[in-house]
Amino acid sequence: MYKIQNFVFPGIGIVSPEEMYFRGDNKKAYASLNKKSIEFIEYGIATFDTFFNSLSVKPWKTNCQIDDLGLALAGQGKVRIRLGLYALNNHHRWLYEKDLELSARPCEIDLPFWKNLHEGMLYLEVRALSKAEITSGFFYTREKPKNNVKLGIVITHFNRKHYVLPAIRRISEELLSDPYYKKHIDLIVVDNSQNISDAEKGNSTLISSKNLGGSGGFTRGLLHLKDNNFTHCLFMDDDASCEIESICRTLHVLEYGKVDKLAVAGSMLREAEPFRLHEKGARIEGTGVINLKHGLDMRHVHDLLVAETDEPVTYGGWWHFAFRIKDVEHFSFPFFVRGDDMLFGLINSFKITTLNGVGGWADDFGVKESTINRYLSLRAHLMCLILGTDTSKWKMLRTILGCVITANMSYNYSGAQAFIESVRDVLKGPAFWEDNVDMAAVRKHLSCIAPGEKCEPVQIPAGAEVGRGLQESKKRRFFRIMTLNGFLLPNFLIKNKIVIENKSFHAVFRRIFRYKCVIYITPEKLGYTAEYNKKKFFKNLCDFGEVSFNFYRNFNKLKSDYKNSLNHLTSENFWRKIFFYNKN
Repeated sequence: MYKIQNFVFPGIGIVSPEEMYFRGDNKKAYASLNKKSIEFIEYGIATFDTFFNSLSVKPWKTNCQIDDLGLALAGQGKVRIRLGLYALNNHHRWLYEKDLELSARPCEIDLPFWKNLHEGMLYLEVRALSKAEITSGFFYTREKPKNNVKLGIVITHFNRKHYVLPAIRRISEELLSDPYYKKHIDLIVVDNSQNISDAEKGNSTLISSKNLGGSGGFTRGLLHLKDNNFTHCLFMDDDASCEIESICRTLHVLEYGKVDKLAVAGSMLREAEPFRLHEKGARIEGTGVINLKHGLDMRHVHDLLVAETDEPVTYGGWWHFAFRIKDVEHFSFPFFVRGDDMLFGLINSFKITTLNGVGGWADDFGVKESTINRYLSLRAHLMCLILGTDTSKWKMLRTILGCVITANMSYNYSGAQAFIESVRDVLKGPAFWEDNVDMAAVRKHLSCIAPGEKCEPVQIPAGAEVGRGLQESKKRRFFRIMTLNGFLLPNFLIKNKIVIENKSFHAVFRRIFRYKCVIYITPEKLGYTAEYNKKKFFKNLCDFGEVSFNFYRNFNKLKSDYKNSLNHLTSENFWRKIFFYNKN
């Protein structure tokens, strides 16, 4: 008997709602957070048609060789179990029913209907026939794993010990304490800040490394895995903000994988709304990135079914991305941070799958946006378009203009300048990346030419306004657009007032129109003040005109140079020279 998917029950400290684990009558079926179990009084009912505990038939059948399936439950009391199936645009079906007397030893039930299933969401319903409790459960197969997997979890850390040390403890206690997973999984922490002690590393392998950002840190971990005979790699964020079961399921998908070059991309859910899907894999389309399945509510069965519909996936974010090491044709491009996961997916021919129940939570990217992040994001995006797509220079110029103008109209002039500087650096060609792997000189230069947007504790002054709603008349909208959101208006038409705006990638322009000052504020009540300034606005437009002309004139040669240098800049030898040259 081999587990492929464990049941996950709510526990202390969970960020997601209980409806993502199970649905029960609070008076007759409810979670015990301390024991991580589901308790029932007589006639209580709990269903597991949820994000974490349903089994998605098609992803398992399409990607894995599993010809038989069973269910095991442990606990106490007499219960009636049913197995049901939801499928998009189809009627619900009951597939199986049986009465059980639960005990500490799991009751094993083979599910003969499995061979006839092809799609949909398989789930368990439990009806208590007496006082009862479910303490654990899992789906299993009697087939041996198809692949011998030795999985290395690689976490890159830089000065976030308050995140990474609890993550190390969680993985050590909840995963590496299990004999099976300990045999098949190791944790590698690449410490770019070199400030984790041996006493703090727990059960992880600690690698002290020079700070080459996420690109360098993850690559250093990948080289370690390759040198130590690991078969697979899982890149994860340093806070490991996921259910540990996400890692277990990733391992089992890889163990039973039948698809060549199979990779697993984890979902990202929003910390602000833990049930809300930000993306379940991503795709490059035109000049933009589509966050697949964005906005779905993982508490609802319909959205769970939609989340499992097939869509082409270009890449998976490195908050949770697993792949077979021998399938890597290109290592990371030396981005430092931002864009490394995107280009890694574009230039390696992985067959990427996603799965409900595999993924974790993260802050909104808009809240994290800053001058340096604007610089990093646009230059990475341009490089991905140049190296991984056939996007024309005109479309890229339109993308650059969109970035500059939206930052400018948000009064984020430093951000607009950072976008422009990113294009200047892309124009320097392949040598720029080789000479600036550690980004030290670039970061210092950027802090001088484009300071600003630093979030600090902010005091909201009396009289500050929240701003108008999202509705506006056609006449006002036309007037606002024709005046570049007020930057073509004379100064006397600008209101000497302050408006409050939620921090994101850019302002909602209709809300800040004609205000002298904007205070951008985060959910943690940190923020900064931005002011209307025509001189900075038009200077940035002039700088954009200059850099756009150079981009247009040099594009064909630039693209050719980058294409010719790709194999070198993403080669194993390139990275080994960076990490090990001085030692040798």
